[in-house]
Amino acid sequence: MFSRLTALAGLGGASLPFELGEQQPCHFGSWQHYRGTARADGASVSVWRLAATSKSDARLEAGRHSVKRLRMTRHPGVLGFKDSLEVEEKGEAVLYLVTEPVTPLAEVLRGMAGADREQYLGMGLSAVVVVTQTLDWKLAHFDLVSEHQFASQYDLPLAAAAWLLPPQYKAGEVAKGDWQSVKDGPAWAVDAWGLGCLMQEVYSGAPLARTEDLRNTDCIPKDLLPHYQRLLASQPSRRLNPRAILEAGVLRNRLAEATSFLESLAIKDAMEKDSFFKKLPGLLPSIPTLVAQRKLLPMLASAIEFGGAPPAALTTLLAIGKTLPEEEQTKQVVPILTKLFASSDRGIRRGLLENISSYGPALPDKVVEEQIYNHVAAGFGDANPYLRELTLKSMAVLGPKLSQKTLSQSLLKHLAKLQVDEEASIRANTTVLLGNLAPNLSEATCRKVLLNAFTRALRDGFPPARVAGLKAIVATDKYHGPEDAATRVLPAVGPLCVDAVHEVRASALTCVQHFTRVLVEHNKVLEKQAAAMADSEGAAAGSRGSGAAPGASGGASLLNSFGWAVSNLGLGRGGPADTGKPAGGGAPAAAAAAAAGRGGSAAPAAPAAAAAGNGWDNEDDGRDDMDSGNAGE
Repeated sequence: MFSRLTALAGLGGASLPFELGEQQPCHFGSWQHYRGTARADGASVSVWRLAATSKSDARLEAGRHSVKRLRMTRHPGVLGFKDSLEVEEKGEAVLYLVTEPVTPLAEVLRGMAGADREQYLGMGLSAVVVVTQTLDWKLAHFDLVSEHQFASQYDLPLAAAAWLLPPQYKAGEVAKGDWQSVKDGPAWAVDAWGLGCLMQEVYSGAPLARTEDLRNTDCIPKDLLPHYQRLLASQPSRRLNPRAILEAGVLRNRLAEATSFLESLAIKDAMEKDSFFKKLPGLLPSIPTLVAQRKLLPMLASAIEFGGAPPAALTTLLAIGKTLPEEEQTKQVVPILTKLFASSDRGIRRGLLENISSYGPALPDKVVEEQIYNHVAAGFGDANPYLRELTLKSMAVLGPKLSQKTLSQSLLKHLAKLQVDEEASIRANTTVLLGNLAPNLSEATCRKVLLNAFTRALRDGFPPARVAGLKAIVATDKYHGPEDAATRVLPAVGPLCVDAVHEVRASALTCVQHFTRVLVEHNKVLEKQAAAMADSEGAAAGSRGSGAAPGASGGASLLNSFGWAVSNLGLGRGGPADTGKPAGGGAPAAAAAAAAGRGGSAAPAAPAAAAAGNGWDNEDDGRDDMDSGNAGE
C-alpha cells in the first residue's frame, strides 16, 4: 500500500527519516505519540506509532485507513500530513505516521482557566481534536472515517473497527451495530454525537467516563445548552447539524472573531482592515495571553510582512511581543523585526521606530550591527523631518549595540550632518544623543570629537540647542583637560553668561563655575608639585654644604629672590608684569602643569583641535562633515 514498505524492513530506528524524541501522553486509541525531528531539515514533527504482532491485525488495518484518508485530505482544519512508513521492528509490524507537531487538546486545556479557557473553547470547537504549535484545533486520526453511503457493512471501516472506540463515545446506533440506521440517518448524525461528547469533556474539564455523564449539563454554557442537547438526540434524524452551531454564532467571541478575521484577511477591503486593526489593541487584554503569543503573533507577522495588514497592526504585534520572556522575544519577534526593518513602507518604519524602546533592548548586538543598523540609518537622510528625528532617537537604544568601527565611521558622520539640520529640534537632540553615547565611544574619539561638536552647538540660534551643548560639555568633563577648560571651554562659554535666554544663562554660569573649580583644583596640584620640587632641590643644596661654588645660589634662594623682584616690579608699575606671552614658559612648574593636565606627559600637548581629522575635529577650517577615520579603533 505504501511506497516505502520495505526496503527498510528489519533495519530498526536508524533507517527512519526522523528521530524519535520524548513520548507524549496520547488519547488516540492504539497510537503512541512522540515528539520527533525530521532528519532532512531538523524541523519539529509529531510521530505516531502503531504496532501489531501481525500485518493483518485489525488495528493496523484501521491505522492504514487513517493514513490513507489523512494523506488525501488537505484542509486548514485537518492535521497536516508529512510522511508515513511501515516497517518490521523486533518481530512486530509497525506503522509510522509523521505530521505537523501537535499537542493533545487535554494537555493544552490544563494550562487554561476561567474566561481564558471559555474563549479558547469557543474558538476551537469549530475544529478538533489535536492542537498545533499556534494553538489551532485540528482533526486527526481517521481510523474510523467511512463513506456515509456504503454498499455493505463489510465495506464500512466504522463497522469493522468500531470496537476501537470506547463505549461511552458511541452513538446509540453504533453501540447496537445498527448500520442501516447509520446509513438512513443524516450524514452528520454520528459526528454530531461525537461533538456533543467533546463539548462535555472540554467544558467539564474531565474525560468522559460513561455515557450517563452526558446528562451533566451544569458545565455547559447557557447559550450553548439547547444546541448541545440536540447534538445528543437519541434518534439520528433529530440530531442537530453541527453547521447550525456556527451559523447561530453561539461560539462567537472576541478571540474567535479576531482569528477568523486574520485568517480571511486577504479578502477584506482596506476600510475593513483599518477598522479592525485600530480596534485590535483594545481587544488584546481580553484575549488569552497564550493564544495571543502563539496564534495571533505569527498571524500578524505574516500579515504585515506580506502586505495584507496596515502599519497599525505593528502596534499590536509589539504589544504581544512585550509579554514574552526575553529569550522567546529573541526567537519569535527579532526575526520578524529584522524583516520589517528592510521594508520601504514608511508606515512600518515609523511604527518600528516609535516603539523601539520596548523591544530594542532585547535585540542581540550582532543582529543590530549586521541586519538592522543599515536599514535604520537610511532614515537619517529621509525627507520627512519626523522620520529623521525618530531615526536619531532610535540610536539611544541601538547605538550602544554598535561596534567602534560602525560608531566612528558611520554613525558619527550622520550625527555631524544632523547637527546642522534645518529642523531646530533635530539639531538639539543630536547634541543630547552624542552626550549620551560618549561612554560607548573610545576615549581617543571622545577627545577628538566631543568638544568641537558641543561648542558648535553653543553657536546655534535655537536656545535648547545651546543649553544641550552646555550641559553636554559638563556631563563629559572627563574628556576635557585643564588646558581645554582654560583655552577652549571658558572662552566659548563666557559670552553665553549674558545670553538673552534665562535657561541658557543659567546653564552657562553652571558650566563656568564647574570648569573654574576644575582649574582651581588643577592649580592646587601644580602648587603641591612645585613645593615638592623646591624641597627636593633645597635638600640637594644642603647636602653639598660649603662645597658649593661661589656665586651658585640654592634653588630655594633663587625662587625667593625672583619672587621678591616681581613683587617690587609689580608695585612699581601698579600691577603684575605682562609680557604678552603665556606665563610660566620654560619653568619647571609649566612642565608639571603639562604633566598633570595630560596624564603625566612631560611636554604640553597641543589643543585637541590642532590634532583633529574631521569636521568636528577641525571646527575652525570651515568643514562641517565629519570623518573620524580610525580614531575609534
